Amino acid sequence: MGVVLGAVVVAAGLVAVGGVATGPAYAPVARPSFEVDDLRTTPTSTAWSTDLRALLAPDAQADCVGYDGSVRVGDDDVLVATSAQGYEPYSGCEDAPGQLARLDVRTGEVRWATDVAEAVGVDAVGLQVTVDEAGEEALVAVQSVVGSSLARVDTSTGEVLEVLAGAADARGGADARGGQALVVQVEGLSGAAVVVSRRLVDLSGDASVESSVADGRARLELYRADDLSTPTWTSATGDESSPMLVGHQLVVDGDGVMGSTRGGTEGGLQLVDARTGRTRPLPGDLRTVESWAESLGGSVVSGRADGDGDGPGEGSSVVSLDGDGQLRWSAQLPTASYPAVTDACISITAQDGDVTCLDPRTGDERWTRSTGDSGRDDVQAEQVQAFFGTATDDVLTSLVAPDALAEAAAGGGRDGPRGSGEGKTVLALDARTGDVRWSTELPVASYVIATSRTTGYASTFFSSDRDSPTLIAFDLADGRVLWSTQVATSAFASAFWGPTLVQVDPDGVVHGLATGVELAG
Repeated sequence: MGVVLGAVVVAAGLVAVGGVATGPAYAPVARPSFEVDDLRTTPTSTAWSTDLRALLAPDAQADCVGYDGSVRVGDDDVLVATSAQGYEPYSGCEDAPGQLARLDVRTGEVRWATDVAEAVGVDAVGLQVTVDEAGEEALVAVQSVVGSSLARVDTSTGEVLEVLAGAADARGGADARGGQALVVQVEGLSGAAVVVSRRLVDLSGDASVESSVADGRARLELYRADDLSTPTWTSATGDESSPMLVGHQLVVDGDGVMGSTRGGTEGGLQLVDARTGRTRPLPGDLRTVESWAESLGGSVVSGRADGDGDGPGEGSSVVSLDGDGQLRWSAQLPTASYPAVTDACISITAQDGDVTCLDPRTGDERWTRSTGDSGRDDVQAEQVQAFFGTATDDVLTSLVAPDALAEAAAGGGRDGPRGSGEGKTVLALDARTGDVRWSTELPVASYVIATSRTTGYASTFFSSDRDSPTLIAFDLADGRVLWSTQVATSAFASAFWGPTLVQVDPDGVVHGLATGVELAG
């Protein structure tokens, strides 16, 4: 009897995922820390429910508080941050708490909760959270109406270990001088470092609306994540800075202005090491920095290189730096683009559909494939940057008709919410060969957000409160859609908290969702 049951289970598994006895071929999981649950059928059961509002924001209006649990800690835990939803002056949501909690997404247990806003002494509008490589400490940027503050938090206990001087109190405070205040703003945050600006601003009458710059310049300060008491580097800068910080490396120009907005000024782009404060010229002859990503313990930087070329891709380059900021290699980009970076491939997609993969270790071209031969002249290709990260190294690209994009932006048709119709073809290319592994049809206003071992997930994103995001699951062997369902979650927030699919009710109760058909690991 056991043999018969075993045979039935095996056969059912093969039919469920492939329909044939040989079974489908799936890409190997390259980044287990990004892997989510394998939900092959629509989730129909609730594994647990936790009332976050009762624990974190009992005195706040239900519709004033949002919850984001996209930051992972360990295998099964996430850090949940609260924010003020739909904040406007006099909306009643001004005092929504800036709470941080550690949640076990397998059981729904809240291990600890900390009022970070109270610890830093400001009214929080939202929190930005990152953790160090070991997952032992978190840096939490607390955004207020005017400026922001920073706290270093022990992820095992929730204890606030250190605080960086916070935003000025809008009603006057230690830093306020005759209607002016010295305001701190977190400009860049990573698990290894933080860069902040200090700026003197004029505060408006009620100070709950915009502030204006009182002096023309601000000071940038760079800190190691494990020591917020003393900056390792300080520089004066203009008031239009837009920092580029990845890991412990920061890019500025010779006058202290970030390369993404003021590259090419006298002094050239400089690379600053947050560990030591050492500054050196940025290798690779870049005049501006347009994108920046971690790679192989260092970073990959793309932007405009020396030269006046103004043709497609002309003058665009990518450079790879090791952990000490030394140049590994540089290469010219085939198109002006923001490369997608994994340890297997640095991929660049041109609008005509050509996808190029560079070897992350050498910069050599591995392959180029054309995906744009659709027989239609009005279809253009787009680079796909998966929200929240994927577990495989597959290179993602998409083909979209411009008229479908315009319709989605204008509000969609009468038959559904904006972007609800098909119009985007997403393709996955094997990072080793460039061969198409699968393709799937998705709504225009949707993005791939996560992958499991055999299932990929995309979500629609809408800014309007009238539209609920839709989660779409598809097979990672052939791209066929497995199921779709509406999920109650904030716009541009992941439906997955760690590996678990969640739904957050309007009253702040979060549910961990599961399906009756699970795949063995």
